[in-house]
Amino acid sequence: MNKKITCIILTVAIVLSCLTVNAFANTDVTNPAEQKMYTVLDKAVNALVGGIAALIVTPDWPAKDNYKSENFYPGLTRDEFLDEPAENAKWSVGYSNASILTGKEVGGGDYYVGGSLSVSKKLATYQYDDQKVRTVAVSDGRGITLFACLDAYGLASTDVRAIRGRFAQYAKEQNLNITSINISVLHQHSCVDTFGMNGDIVNALFTSSVRNLLRRKLPNGQNPEYMENLYNVTVNSMKNAVADMKPGTLYYGKADVAEYIRDKRAPEVFDGNLHRFRFVPDESGQPETWICNGAIHCVGNGAGGTELTADYPYYMEKYINENYGANFFFIQGAELAISDQKKDIQPEQELLDKYSDNEGYAYIITYGQILAQKLGEITGETEVEPIFNIAHKEIWLKIDNNILVLAAKGGLLVNSVAKSGPGKYEILTEIGYAEFGKNIVVPIIPGELAPEIAFGGADTAETSWYGENWAYDSFADLAGEREVIVFGITNDQIGYILTSNNWHSYFTENEEIVSTGRYAGETIAGEYTALYNSFN
Repeated sequence: MNKKITCIILTVAIVLSCLTVNAFANTDVTNPAEQKMYTVLDKAVNALVGGIAALIVTPDWPAKDNYKSENFYPGLTRDEFLDEPAENAKWSVGYSNASILTGKEVGGGDYYVGGSLSVSKKLATYQYDDQKVRTVAVSDGRGITLFACLDAYGLASTDVRAIRGRFAQYAKEQNLNITSINISVLHQHSCVDTFGMNGDIVNALFTSSVRNLLRRKLPNGQNPEYMENLYNVTVNSMKNAVADMKPGTLYYGKADVAEYIRDKRAPEVFDGNLHRFRFVPDESGQPETWICNGAIHCVGNGAGGTELTADYPYYMEKYINENYGANFFFIQGAELAISDQKKDIQPEQELLDKYSDNEGYAYIITYGQILAQKLGEITGETEVEPIFNIAHKEIWLKIDNNILVLAAKGGLLVNSVAKSGPGKYEILTEIGYAEFGKNIVVPIIPGELAPEIAFGGADTAETSWYGENWAYDSFADLAGEREVIVFGITNDQIGYILTSNNWHSYFTENEEIVSTGRYAGETIAGEYTALYNSFN
């Protein structure tokens, strides 16, 4: 037992060393000798952490072959996909908006804050604004599809499917024809931890073997009371969105905001647009609903703090509500390493004075207002034909990153894990494919996607650490002339999804540490390509 404790302490030191060294390391490593050195170091760390993780009793994970899928919605079949609107087809959209806070987040118990890992208890100490779930129900006259998006750092498939299960009971009682249920997060680094990974790391790792042996629940960053409230509020928001559905017309437009976005990781590829589906009800006097999408990390208040804020989307919503009277729904895109660009933004002096103890919050407010203004200024909209096709596919991802194996065994990773062989583990997740009208394609991705997988521009053999080309067509290449809008971090949070030839080192960049492994991007790209081709 003493040896196990020593090993666990060593493991914690290794993981924290990775995180600490990473923050100060040279992320622009171009020397081939250095690249090889880091690759060797990574293999050594991965092997050592894997060996230590093997000493921890494995939780009661099922064998992959015996895994039973629950609360998965496959969507429509190929025969049900439409190329033309059905006769008398009409869009119908409903909206709901609710707070997911309990009122006890500050000083009321163990409410951890998501964002970055911490050895000490990273509990909420102050609350700037609300945290919400926003939900839209969408139909082209056939079944109903729901999209709920939470102000949260992450949400694993286990929680997504539990929420689906609760709503399914209501849908059955009400005889609702539900085609698809999708739950996303906006990935704020300053919200209550709903993912679990930001809990008491030391407690989780020290007690995991005993707890796993006794089949007891493992401690993590999720507050049970908060999660129960989140489940209930989210399910109620779905009910309310369905009840709010009304006929109308859908328009699509986009705004160029590239000057306000930066890519922190080469190759520099990102979607520089904010996308907007504007639903206008037939009945006059009813508010419009704006279904918006953009790819910008919510890190305005940093990742390591203990103050709660929903970041810039909160102020986008506030501005749109006040200036346009419209309902606001926002979902993240392909935002791996994509952050805000605020160098040309200057908050009003009144804001700077009000938040003199945290000027960064004044920038959050101003940034949200600017993005909302850009959405409000969209011109040249096109009407979207009342066609909404959607399909989903369950897939398995191998966990090649032993840091995540360790986190999962310690209860800090609550995704659906299964055993695929001796010392081998995989995560069950899902991808999706949707079409709005004839000209808009939506990949639905369960994590933080490298934009080059979606839009092209991946590393070549000349620029890759491994001297390899990326072997997959981008989602944009697959779609041809159609617009591609990625719905990211949806129905699961599996971490960063990199191209295999852009995988670097735990010691040089952030993304490798919180990824299932080097080949996650290949799996996602290959499975999405197969799903896309099966419907086109």
